[in-house]
Amino acid sequence: MTRLTLDHIFFSSLKTCLLLILFELISSALFPALGLSSFKLPFNVLVVLYLAFKVNHPSVPFIILFLQFVHSAFSIEGWAVTTLIGLIVLFVLKYIKDLLDFSSAASTMIAVFLFHIFWFFCLAIFISIKASDSSLFMTYLFGAFFESLLITLFSPLIFKLLDYFWTPKKSIISG
Repeated sequence: MTRLTLDHIFFSSLKTCLLLILFELISSALFPALGLSSFKLPFNVLVVLYLAFKVNHPSVPFIILFLQFVHSAFSIEGWAVTTLIGLIVLFVLKYIKDLLDFSSAASTMIAVFLFHIFWFFCLAIFISIKASDSSLFMTYLFGAFFESLLITLFSPLIFKLLDYFWTPKKSIISG
């Protein structure tokens, strides 16, 4: 495995951030213009899942913090809560990563869907506690189900794009 250098991490994080901004602009500007005002695809969750699944570096929690902070500019969700949930997902994935297989699109989609549901389960708990209204739990969880299903279908394609950003290029050394 090739070690990630700091400049590679910086530029990969920057490209990932720009991709997240593009997805957030599509989700928060284009969808409402098409009449889908309550429809918002959780691309930030997909990016965090990619980082947790595939990038093995101590800076990943800080990258998640930065990306969730960028996401908060396009969302009413607080960056602190989503960062905390992102770190919980990261640590859970670190423990069970060896059990997961990402060699096929189907296995990637199943893992992404399950962790999306876990993410929104945690978020629904936090929102219910914060609002002191337990009825919000099921409403939020069921509202996120269709969006999670749809973003899961795009996950292999987006993961390939992120692989392109995050896989270090092998340099040719001529002597």
